[in-house]
Amino acid sequence: MIVICFLALVYGLYIKTTKKQSNLETNLINYNLNLEKGHKITDIDLIDDNRILFTIKNNDKVYALIYDIQTSNVTKIDTANE
Repeated sequence: MIVICFLALVYGLYIKTTKKQSNLETNLINYNLNLEKGHKITDIDLIDDNRILFTIKNNDKVYALIYDIQTSNVTKIDTANE
């Protein structure tokens, strides 16, 4: 009985691991924020399904960019650091 259960377990694992898995389609998306030399992205936040917020630091200045995924439009938010 133990041998039969062991063979059933091995067969079940074999079926589970060799089962044809669905091919997930991956999309390669390139974003270009046109950052200047010395600018570093310090944080990335998802605002909603269509917009991404990038926090960028350059030396001691910090500013943000909002990237619209659908239109590829970049909006810069620049505030004075005090």
